[in-house]
Amino acid sequence: MASRLANELSEKPFLKVIVIALSNRNRFYKLSPKVEYYHCNTSEDLRRVGKALSYICYLRKILKKLSPKVMLSFGDRYNHIALLSSVGLDHFKFISNRQNPHLSNGKMIDMMNSITYKWADGIIVQTSEAKDVLSQKYPNNNIQIIPNPIKQVKTYNSERRNVILNVGRFGDSKNQSELVEVFGSLLNKKDWKVHFYGDGPKKPTTRSVIDNKSLSGRVYIFPFTCEIEKIYKESSIFAFTSLSEGFPNALAEAMASGCACIAYDCVAGPSDIIDDGINGFLIPVGDEEQYKEKLQLLMEDEELRRRFGAAAQEKIKQFEASKIARRFYEFITEPLE
Repeated sequence: MASRLANELSEKPFLKVIVIALSNRNRFYKLSPKVEYYHCNTSEDLRRVGKALSYICYLRKILKKLSPKVMLSFGDRYNHIALLSSVGLDHFKFISNRQNPHLSNGKMIDMMNSITYKWADGIIVQTSEAKDVLSQKYPNNNIQIIPNPIKQVKTYNSERRNVILNVGRFGDSKNQSELVEVFGSLLNKKDWKVHFYGDGPKKPTTRSVIDNKSLSGRVYIFPFTCEIEKIYKESSIFAFTSLSEGFPNALAEAMASGCACIAYDCVAGPSDIIDDGINGFLIPVGDEEQYKEKLQLLMEDEELRRRFGAAAQEKIKQFEASKIARRFYEFITEPLE
């Protein structure tokens, strides 16, 4: 998200964009040559407090050197560090919360956020639910909803396989095992397959459910791939079973690619993307029977899949990268006017 935004903003004339990473790990994201890049060399062996102090010292040193007009911090676990690093420095400070607003980051970070967030000149959140929660949680009235930028797919691919796709990290909240259970209980599924792409601690659990349901010939788990755009375009249905989100990028990317989508209406994000019955199905969390019914309907009705896919692509146009970058730019530069 931050790298895509930096790349978009770097195309603006007379605007210098700098990315500062609080990690020396290898970058898996690409930055435009126009973006200046710094990274922290803090030892991974330091304990939590020591690491935080090291980050603050490093970031403050860089900020003093660069003298930016505006600082934008990404990450609920690091926003307080950016704000502490900026105390007494002459730049505007904005932070962006990217996770489920109800989640805790631990007592220490939650306490630091409650102290420091009032110092921010503005807070950016991804969903209306996040704005409602954070406006009650933190003493800051300048909160703006700006979702993630999503890459657009210009044409609808009609050559799709009978594949139900799920993309994401295998963790408790992603709930992939339930999709296996649901698929196993459906009727007339012999021509369909389920493809998972991702990794994570709950992958063995999901694989065990696949084996126990004797679905190894119909349900497959693949490692995440850089060719995921191609996978989206070839799949007919995207089945999202997550129970907790900040902003569900995988769901939005599937909609941009024209998949017919079904998702639980979890906190937060799916309801900001899916209009139920128009460009996908939005199911109340925990209503497994309705999830089964609607997934079965999507599998049996090709015309419905096409209609949802086309409407989804139209909906996702509002998340086009240049539009989102412009909203970020207008919000964080407003104090400069």
